[in-house]
Amino acid sequence: MNNFDENKDFVKRPTAGKADNTPHRPIRNIPTQVRRPASNQTAQRLSQNQVHKAPSNRKPTPTVSSVGVRAPAPQSPARKSPSLSGKREMLQESEKNGFSVGTVVKNIIIFIVMLAALLAIGLALILSSVAPKLTEKDSADYTYLLDDSEYSSITVNGVLYMNMSRLAEEYSFVVSGTKDSLRFTADDNEYVEFTIGSRSAKINGDMADISYGPALIRENENVWIPLTFAENYFSGIAFLKDEEEQTISITREELDGSTEDEPLYAKITFKVKGSQALTGIDEDPDIGDIADLGFTNDLSEYEQYMNPRDRDAYLILVNKTNSISADIIPENLVSIVNVRNDGRKEQMVECAEKALEAMFIEMKSAGYTDVSVTSGYRSYKKQESLFNTYLQREKSNDPSLSTEEAKAIVLTYSAYPGTSEHQTGLCCDMHNLPSADVSFANKEAYKWLKENCHKFGFVIRFPEDKVDITGYSFEPWHYRFVGRYHATRMKNLGMCLEEYVAHLKIAENN
Repeated sequence: MNNFDENKDFVKRPTAGKADNTPHRPIRNIPTQVRRPASNQTAQRLSQNQVHKAPSNRKPTPTVSSVGVRAPAPQSPARKSPSLSGKREMLQESEKNGFSVGTVVKNIIIFIVMLAALLAIGLALILSSVAPKLTEKDSADYTYLLDDSEYSSITVNGVLYMNMSRLAEEYSFVVSGTKDSLRFTADDNEYVEFTIGSRSAKINGDMADISYGPALIRENENVWIPLTFAENYFSGIAFLKDEEEQTISITREELDGSTEDEPLYAKITFKVKGSQALTGIDEDPDIGDIADLGFTNDLSEYEQYMNPRDRDAYLILVNKTNSISADIIPENLVSIVNVRNDGRKEQMVECAEKALEAMFIEMKSAGYTDVSVTSGYRSYKKQESLFNTYLQREKSNDPSLSTEEAKAIVLTYSAYPGTSEHQTGLCCDMHNLPSADVSFANKEAYKWLKENCHKFGFVIRFPEDKVDITGYSFEPWHYRFVGRYHATRMKNLGMCLEEYVAHLKIAENN
């Protein structure tokens, strides 16, 4: 991941105020004494002073009534708290009238309990109205009948998942790797490898797209994968779905001649089964034979690479919404022959690189000898470094840009780490300019590539008229290998890779 600068919030603490050390006099209730009428002189003094202060060191002397009993000093206007005996009398009086502190507390508790009960009843009524929707949502879950065992499925974002670890245990797969990247090896060392959280899997060294959803890990480190992926890529295992019973029966496929006493099972392999369904697509039946391609040179030794037998193995889709794990590295990377002669070293997956060699042979024969490859496979780390360089360049060019604004600009022409198909080793950048630029579209070499690259299994990955779909601006220098079969269909249909992959899925389900 990129380490972008983030805006940090700072909390400014208030400055502690100075303590007020000014002594305060205690406030006392000062009873007013009943006095005899003052003389005129005294009355004048009182009217001038307006306030009568009692001596500070002695108590006021109460007056004596006419019957010889001390009269209590009258209360000042300030209300005084009742004495302990007065409180007791008030409490006794309130208890006589049926009110007490205990009674009030008890009534409050009863009120709270009744209110909670009403709220609970209301919540239950609300949940009961929602319950049918929840049941309907969960109805997509199935029970897996794995031979003689039953397992529950899970649904994540509408995608039905199956427990790959249970399947491996049932059919004695060899499991290796770490909890984040596990390999399941079946018969004849056929294997499939899942990286947790990734939408890509590795099948016998080739990458396959898990476009339905990423591999997950849950329940005692078990690996869960989309059921559709298993249906498309696993051979030797039958998946029978019963919509009415909400069950999926998973069994070993039996060979001809198998009997109940002596069952003969097919080998379990991990291959692209989707190609079997794709053979039925016939909207463009004539994809051209080698004799019809008009090659100037004898490229027969490159035919197996330009038109690979496993034609669907190179359709992996990596873009802004289909990421690839940071630790995925193609196993069969080889050096690119037609790399720019400036000391750089670039690589591609072998099949793609060999097809690229054939294309350069024909391109040079057509007179375009100054085109060279400037970039091929990029690791996650390299893409991360490149993206950060672009980000800092944008911020330097316009200091007013925030990090997010600069990032949005970079994303129009560079992939975020983990979303670049350069990491697949199936694409390259090539042109005859000092650096990649859209002006390459004006060169005659580009016009030749645009008309002929499909013959060698390549497509222009980010066409000028597909910016809204690919999410990237036009890149006349970026070429992606998919094999001649699919490259020709994409050209005839006028589709970019995103459109074509979606088209194949629709055709497969019909």
